[in-house]
Amino acid sequence: MAGNSREPDTGPSLTRREMLGGAAAGLAAGALGSLASAKPAWGAPIVASRRIQEMTADVVVAGAGMGGLTAAVRAAHSGASVILLEKADQPGGTVAHSSGGIANSEYEDMRRNSPDGDPVTQRAVYENVEHFFTFMEEINAPLSTGYAQLEGGQREGRTIPPIIWVRFMVRELEARGGTLLTETPIHRLVTNDSREIIGVVAEGPDGPIHIRTKAVVLATGGWMHNAQMVNQHITRQQLWQRNVSQGRDTPLFTGDGYFLASQLGAAPSKGGWDAFYGYSLPARPGRPVEPMQNVSMFHAHVGVALNLYGRRYTDEAGGKWSSRPQDEFDRRAAQIQNNEGARQPEATTIHIWDEAINREYATAASARAGVDRWAAYRDVGAPVARADTLGELAEQVERWGRGTPAERVRQQLTEYNEAAANGKAWALPVPKTGAENGLVNPLTEPPFYAVLGTTGITATYGGLRAGSGGEVLDRFDRPIRGLYAAGVDIGGFSTYAYLGNLTIGAGYGFISGTNAARQPEPRGGWAAATTTDSALI
Repeated sequence: MAGNSREPDTGPSLTRREMLGGAAAGLAAGALGSLASAKPAWGAPIVASRRIQEMTADVVVAGAGMGGLTAAVRAAHSGASVILLEKADQPGGTVAHSSGGIANSEYEDMRRNSPDGDPVTQRAVYENVEHFFTFMEEINAPLSTGYAQLEGGQREGRTIPPIIWVRFMVRELEARGGTLLTETPIHRLVTNDSREIIGVVAEGPDGPIHIRTKAVVLATGGWMHNAQMVNQHITRQQLWQRNVSQGRDTPLFTGDGYFLASQLGAAPSKGGWDAFYGYSLPARPGRPVEPMQNVSMFHAHVGVALNLYGRRYTDEAGGKWSSRPQDEFDRRAAQIQNNEGARQPEATTIHIWDEAINREYATAASARAGVDRWAAYRDVGAPVARADTLGELAEQVERWGRGTPAERVRQQLTEYNEAAANGKAWALPVPKTGAENGLVNPLTEPPFYAVLGTTGITATYGGLRAGSGGEVLDRFDRPIRGLYAAGVDIGGFSTYAYLGNLTIGAGYGFISGTNAARQPEPRGGWAAATTTDSALI
């Protein structure tokens, strides 16, 4: 990426030794934090036969992705003792699988692109992403001088080299006396009778951990791997994980932060529950694919998308927002098309394009410029087709054996081509917009390509309601004292069109980490709540 201050990472993944370097010292430092020595009444241990570790820190951060790492390092630089808990065996979350782009749209553009979003959340991100960039420069973090792939509505975004940035932030946290504990999910938030955070209960590889703290930042990464929540809010179809959860026996992104805060009366965001971020992927790859960007269908909005019945089901360039033209290089259009595909039979779609699209969009728009996208789909085992005529292509699609009639595919492509050639795509039974931006072109240049796609999900949009300072709000819009959030644990930033997962992680990671470090000691003391429902009163 142009302008990066560090060389691109070509080394191996983080090892446990690298991640936990200095962890023993960090444990000692955390246990000798600045809080008083009085112990809260924690109740019965999780597992009576296992030793309970007792620790203390000014700030506990749950989740070591973009938001969590930013919050932890920011809190440490603000003078707080910090313990960072990570459920996985290494830090990074979804940022480690991203292209590293951190957009910073103007607030007015956020409102236009996602008008149903929370204006407080959007303005907080807008105001704090620039502070994040400044902070990264101050600590000499790897950060580009500009955003390499400027998209519609974005102002001066920046990029990070994901793996290098994660490693840097872990080292920076430990250099400031902070501690990273991997394979340590957070299990419970502890409050006093005044509904203030006084601690957390976590479960490490060696047993339960009780940490006394005056502030917690939830940055656990959303709920895209929680099948029950996905079925309830988005679709009953199975969605393909487009993140670090892929191929794992133990799911990572199960809504931990949302459920923990909800037990304390936290309010859900007002929007974003039925939408998500992701791109179509080749149907059920036979093996994990890295980097995921090389098989993501960023060009899906330019060609034609059919469902398994062989019918166009959405405006490929605009989705439900068919009245809003999309820029030809705006990947939000492909992301919106992917959202619409989630509601199709088996969340499975057929993507068709010609050589002109292949040359200009499909091949160029990848993590490695020039990669043959169609060949990549074939190599991971997805059903693909390539032919010199659209009729032959339709016959190959029918032979996939997924119940798609060749005659209907031919009819849909013929209808689309005639309308596109005559400038009448807006009059199709399912209109297609974007002609003024070059998105409506007849498929005429052979060879013609097709791939069976499946809906990929990277991150969810619904989550906790948060204030402008990162504080988690209850049902009456009151802050839960000592409880903050960052990243996609906060809902309502994006609601349909994508505004940036790393963006909300950066913006809210900065402000939540700053304010968590400033959190005063609990006014109601360090004794745990005497009744199970006292935190909800």
